[in-house]
Amino acid sequence: MYKRIMHEGKACYGKHVLVHMERCNENILSIEVVKDFIMKLVKDIDMVAFGECHCYRFGDGEEIGLSAVQLIYTSSITLHTNDLHREGYLDVFSCKDFSEEQVKQSIIDVFGPENVQYQVIIRE
Repeated sequence: MYKRIMHEGKACYGKHVLVHMERCNENILSIEVVKDFIMKLVKDIDMVAFGECHCYRFGDGEEIGLSAVQLIYTSSITLHTNDLHREGYLDVFSCKDFSEEQVKQSIIDVFGPENVQYQVIIRE
C-alpha cells in the first residue's frame, strides 16, 4: 500500500511531525539518554527501527549540541539539540500513521521541557 495515510478522505504518502521543545532538563545533554529516548519513541509510536541510532555532539560556540538519526522501516526520526539553551528540534516522518500526541508525551516524559510545540504536515 503505497499511500496509506488517510487525510480528509484522501490517501496520502506520509505524516511529518516537526517538534520544538524549549528549556529541557539535563537529559537533553546526554548522548545515551537521547539514544534511549529515540529507541523508546520508535516503540511508543509503533514503528520498527532499521539499524542503530546514531548520535553525536558537535558544533561551535552557542551552536554545540547533539544530532541523532534513527532510520525506521517507514522513514526516519531525527533530533537536533542546543546544549546552551537546552532546546531540541525533533522530526518524525513516516508513511505509516502515528500519534503526534504520543510523540509529545514521550518528549515530556524524558526531557521535561517547559514548552513543546509541534506542527503536522501531511505529505500527499
